Amino acid sequence: MAEAIGEEQKNRLAQRLSMATQNRDDHGQALSKTQHALECPKGSAQQLEELVHALEDERVIVPIRVEEDPRVTGVHAGELGHDPAGFLVIETPAGPAIAAFSSSASLSVFDSSSRPMGLPFKRVALVALVESAGRVVFDPRSADIVIPRSATAALAQGDHWLPAWKDRDLKNLLLEQASREFSPVSDLHVEYAGQEICRIILEIDASKVRRNDGDLTRSELREKVQGVIEGLSALPRLRAVTDQIQWVPRWVGM
Repeated sequence: MAEAIGEEQKNRLAQRLSMATQNRDDHGQALSKTQHALECPKGSAQQLEELVHALEDERVIVPIRVEEDPRVTGVHAGELGHDPAGFLVIETPAGPAIAAFSSSASLSVFDSSSRPMGLPFKRVALVALVESAGRVVFDPRSADIVIPRSATAALAQGDHWLPAWKDRDLKNLLLEQASREFSPVSDLHVEYAGQEICRIILEIDASKVRRNDGDLTRSELREKVQGVIEGLSALPRLRAVTDQIQWVPRWVGM
């Protein structure tokens, strides 16, 4: 664990954060809505939803890029138009992601030598859309929350994020197409499965299969279900709001 920040360091930190955020109550701590989200059950949909909601108007912490010695370069970095925020890109199982932190303390846990700077998350989101395909990981090495690409895109535009598992219109669209392609599909559920994964459960009515498709072999039934999954996976509406999908066929009415 990183050592506690001393009073002198805290005062210097407060000055830097005040200049960056224009909020003199900001001493690099996790802000109220963000802290509340972090206290939600780890890895839950509730935690992710509350964090994204908090980031609509609360700042995050990013490392400050350390300026090279102007006696060596002959010019200050600021004179070259460089962004002083050193957006940190880290590798995740899904690919590179921009790292953002809730507080100077959480940044220190990741890298005790980094200097913190407060920024609106919208700015981080805009960079992530260009540099990391919209991937952002929040508090790596502590909370390790992956912000979905759809949430990053919404916040970059100043919009409110609607999670796929709360989008009733999306569910109705998926169910309509699934049942049209294979009538025994009787219901469909979209759930958050952690990190970047959405779980979509297809409920298949076994009694309808026996009545309408009783002559199909098991292999042919699997092909039918796989065809439904492939058709739904290709829908632009679904692709826009999900990063990874876990498909779960579930037989009911056995």
